[in-house]
Amino acid sequence: MNHVFFKRYTHVRLKRYTHEQMSLTYWFVFVYDREEKDVLRVKELNGKYLNRAITPEEKEEWMAGIKGALNVLDLQRIEWNTRLIGEFELLKLTVKTKGWKYGDIPKVSDFIRILDNVQKIRDAWALMSGTPNTPTLPLTTYQKWNDIEKIMHDISFTYGRSVEDISYCGELYAGEGIGTI
Repeated sequence: MNHVFFKRYTHVRLKRYTHEQMSLTYWFVFVYDREEKDVLRVKELNGKYLNRAITPEEKEEWMAGIKGALNVLDLQRIEWNTRLIGEFELLKLTVKTKGWKYGDIPKVSDFIRILDNVQKIRDAWALMSGTPNTPTLPLTTYQKWNDIEKIMHDISFTYGRSVEDISYCGELYAGEGIGTI
């Protein structure tokens, strides 16, 4: 997970790119491979922190934002991806996003908004056969967060592939001869 990305680039700076350029680059980061061992590691580090037995290396790992816990970096990434995917030229969706900062506490209304956005995006484009359904509240398991990011990944991927193929549907690419004598 590259959280430095969120500090270095702003949405305004990225507006200079076309939707084709954005869809064919690596602007997106998706984390949908969380596992139970990640959650167990978070619980272990939390326990060590509370008992003041955490080492400096473990504290650094804990503060960096590990996959087993939902943190501000995860919410920033999900909102970022939602906004960019919603702005794809062929989708033109109206999604509501929020800027997250350290210390913000998510509310149920935030989770409802995130799920509504994911469902809008899921409904707006072609799906891959393995794309999961939009999860339901409560968002209390790592599997549900995996599903949210997997949906976003799959839509971004299929959109990017479709945009790549658009140029091959015109006269020059359809096998027609031009300039023949």
